[in-house]
Amino acid sequence: MGNEVGRTGFHVTHEKSVKKRGAILDEMMRELKDESVDRWAQRNPSIVVEDEKLNIAYVNNGDDRFVRCKDPKEVLVYGQQRLTKLSTPVKEPKLDPVTGKEKGGTTTSSMFVLHLPKSLCEEVKDFYPVFDEDGNETERRRSRWVARDRKEAMRYFKDALAYMTQEVIPGGRDAILGFDIQFSESTPHIQILADTFAPDPKHPGQLRTEFSRAYGSHRSVRDDKGRQMSGQAKFRRYHDGLKQYMIERGWPVERDVDPLRHDKTATKDMYGAMMDKQRILDEKREQIKIDREELMRDGENLEREEYLVRLARKEVEKERSVAREEGRQEGRNQGFAEGFSEGQAEARRLQQAAREQLTRAETIYAEAMTARSIPDEQAYYLASLGANTLASAITKHVDPQICKEVEKACVSVRRSFAKNAKLLIGQAREAERSYGNKLVSKRVQVSQAQEALGDDGMEF
Repeated sequence: MGNEVGRTGFHVTHEKSVKKRGAILDEMMRELKDESVDRWAQRNPSIVVEDEKLNIAYVNNGDDRFVRCKDPKEVLVYGQQRLTKLSTPVKEPKLDPVTGKEKGGTTTSSMFVLHLPKSLCEEVKDFYPVFDEDGNETERRRSRWVARDRKEAMRYFKDALAYMTQEVIPGGRDAILGFDIQFSESTPHIQILADTFAPDPKHPGQLRTEFSRAYGSHRSVRDDKGRQMSGQAKFRRYHDGLKQYMIERGWPVERDVDPLRHDKTATKDMYGAMMDKQRILDEKREQIKIDREELMRDGENLEREEYLVRLARKEVEKERSVAREEGRQEGRNQGFAEGFSEGQAEARRLQQAAREQLTRAETIYAEAMTARSIPDEQAYYLASLGANTLASAITKHVDPQICKEVEKACVSVRRSFAKNAKLLIGQAREAERSYGNKLVSKRVQVSQAQEALGDDGMEF
């Protein structure tokens, strides 16, 4: 706890409409109404309902004193009394038709928030859940900071309030309509509702708006070098002055500024949301780092797995190549066996057909060799029949004159057959011997075929 940095500062928001003061007080002094506590606890997850009784509300009683407030309406009444003292009536803002935003008008109200430094707090770890950007609760947790000593915290807020009335709020103590010291949220803090009015030097007893002189740029407010000061320059001076003021009174705060925490445009809810987002970003950054390391390891594992896969693929391809070669060899062997079997069957079939043909040839040869020669008369008759048949065939295709010549030739042939019968019969016997010689040659071929059929069939 001793290492916690103590920082001081404030942030502020401004409003033009007086009517919004009621809504501001409904949240700021919610402990005064049970229904307000319930309503705002639903909106703000940092509110611890059971600690709402620790909050203290004050109202300006108009005689330079702050007293305990019993109803927010008391603050509104005091603020209305101040409005009646304005030398120039409040101007309502007008809606810009181009931008859709309010333009012009009098800024009437300011709400300040100052937190108790963490050097004056004790940490309650993992008290609150952390929500993501969509408002969903995550598994992460964040701390709560509670005052280590409530009396000490009250003294700190008293000193801070004194500085704000003297140096920041233009109307001083009278311009503070009311304030509330809260111990029921993530960090103890004080909320101050003030107006922007201060005494009008041109109209004694009346007030005028001092918003530009206090928080904006105004020709009457200049720096040490005579230059017109901007609003940002004024807020830097306010923050530096607050830190110096608190250090002079012995409070353990540092002089450095947290620009995010003390941005004048930020509210305490905005700051809490920004811090939650910052925690989420830090955790996401750490998770990205872890994921990157895991990704690198996964990449290395992936490279090893890819190498093993490539190696396995080579082994599979090699096995496939061997299997294909074995398959082809087995196919060749099986095809050869099947072809050899089919060839033997075909050879046996051809052998049987050849045997049958040889048997028929043997029968024909035997019949031819045992047949008797034709008689001489039959040879003479066949020759004459042949001559007549030839003459008859020729006369059907020639003119009558030639037919007569053919008939004369036919008669001449028959006469020649009659005169030379022995010559005709001799020619017939010569033809018969020639035919017998051919049969003997065929018989030799048949014998050779029979010898071949006695082998295994492959040569055949």
